[in-house]
Order: sequence, then C-alpha cells, then structure tokens
Amino acid sequence: MTNRKGQASQISLGAGAERAKEGETKMNYEFKNVIHALMAKSKQDEFAKKPIKTLGEVILLLKSQPPFNIIELDFTTDNPSDLISYRGYYTDLALDYDDDVIGTNVRQLLKIFEDADGRTYEGYKGGDFTMHRKTLVWVAPYGSCGRMLVNIQSKGNVTTIITQEER
Repeated sequence: MTNRKGQASQISLGAGAERAKEGETKMNYEFKNVIHALMAKSKQDEFAKKPIKTLGEVILLLKSQPPFNIIELDFTTDNPSDLISYRGYYTDLALDYDDDVIGTNVRQLLKIFEDADGRTYEGYKGGDFTMHRKTLVWVAPYGSCGRMLVNIQSKGNVTTIITQEER
C-alpha cells in the first residue's frame, strides 16, 4: 500500500487482528495434529497386518541373542552402522548400513537401539521425529527406501537380521 506521496507504508493489524491471527495459527496447528494422528492410526492399522518389528520388539530380540555375536544382514555383505529416520516414513527408524563399517556385535547394536527410544531424529527432508518403543524399524541406507526388519536369529557366532520387502 502507498501513501499520498507514493511511498510504501506499513499497515498495523492492531491488537484484535493479531489475536485473531494467533488463534488461526493455533487452530491450524491443532488441525495439523489431528491430521497427523489420523494418518498415524491409518498407518498403524495397515502395518499391524505385516511382520515388521517395532523398536521395542527389536530391543527384546537383541537382548535374547549372544552379546558378542557379529551382526549380519540377510541381503547384503554391508554391515549395520547406525539408526536414522526412515526415508519412506520419517516417523519410522531405519537401520543404516555401509561397506566401510567393521563388524558390529549384538551388544553394540543393542545400545544403538536402546538409545533410540525417546531420541529425536531429523527427517530426510526436514522435521523432527521422536522415536519410541512402538516405532517401526526398517533396514535402509540414508536417503533410500528399504526392507522391513522382521526377525533376528543367531546361528553359531553370527546373528542375522532378517528382512522382507514391503508388499
């Protein structure tokens, strides 16, 4: 808007308009929370029928394995490295893997998973996502979609993370 001299002028919204704007922002925030909750419930219902494990289930599975067994993945010779926010669903975790990582044992991986409970991760395209025991766990490198973590089994001195493609 310009004044009579052609100069730009600022318009003050006033206290009433500012409160209305704050109320609208709060309403938008609450609306987004409702939408996120509905989407999370829908996803939870969908994945309840699939064999994918939660963070809590993975922790229990790892606790039942020999602590000094070396971890292997069932589909690659790369080794597990760290947990990240999953590219497919930022609210989920992904076990990242890399060929530069030297053998991780069960005890080390268990610590990584236990530390994830309550920790906040940054999503692939931004946003903060706090993980908890009901968070789903995938196996995927950074920036990629991957496979569902469906089981953990030991044979001899090797513990294998069993995965399955999502269907």
